[in-house]
Amino acid sequence: MDSLHHTDASDSPAAGPPAEAAPSLGARFKRDLGMGLKAGLQTFWTLARVMIPAYGATLILERLGVIEWLARAARPLMSLLGLPGDAAVPLIVGYVLNIYAAVGSMQALDLNSRQITVLAIAILIGHNLLVEGAVLHKAGANGFAFSALRVVAGLIAAAVANLLMGLVS
Repeated sequence: MDSLHHTDASDSPAAGPPAEAAPSLGARFKRDLGMGLKAGLQTFWTLARVMIPAYGATLILERLGVIEWLARAARPLMSLLGLPGDAAVPLIVGYVLNIYAAVGSMQALDLNSRQITVLAIAILIGHNLLVEGAVLHKAGANGFAFSALRVVAGLIAAAVANLLMGLVS
């Protein structure tokens, strides 16, 4: 045979390594399950590291009487939102720290679903103010003004939500 017309697949430069078979459904399930469990446990640990201490700190503050003192001081504002005075604790925790710490601190209080919803609205709009205010300031914006706007907007939205839920209940 003429060497110019000889075609052997092993001599072809495009042949490359043999193609690997796709992993079986069972192997993919096992791999994905492992990845999902790992990601889920990492997320759980991240949240637990914030929420459990916030819950514990709220319980300690309650035992020391700090919550009762803060509740009396905050009662007028909190009542406008349909909340008990001690709901000021998770509100402040959310403003200063983050949403997860606020949720942890809410767990230590005896709140109904309406109160949790109203409080969550205020916290979701005005959370993590120190860090986000600093970021805004670094970006050239007035961090204090935006933080104040978020607090006011959150409190107004929470008050409106409380009123609307009162209309339908």
